[in-house]
Amino acid sequence: MDAKRPALPFVLTANDTLSGYTVYHDGAAWVPRLADAQVATDADAADALDALGRAELVRGAIIDPYLAGVTLSPDGKIAPRHYRDIYRLSGPTIAFAGPAFVPGEQ
Repeated sequence: MDAKRPALPFVLTANDTLSGYTVYHDGAAWVPRLADAQVATDADAADALDALGRAELVRGAIIDPYLAGVTLSPDGKIAPRHYRDIYRLSGPTIAFAGPAFVPGEQ
């Protein structure tokens, strides 16, 4: 396991290449909501998400994939642990000049 990884649990996050929006992987596709993300709670799931992020980067639909530390509340709600990921929930820091875009729809 990578020494730079945050403590479990965590999710795979990236930015959508076309819009810049933050996206999360739900195990099958990139989704715009953290609440829908697949959460890795053990080393095997962590390794699988890490490999998935590298493969998706090569495919070109996303940029800057990484494993983001999260906390899980007793009722299952996911919350980011790091200030960077809290800030990323608010969307891109620049205005998108094109039509309205929903991550995952093309």
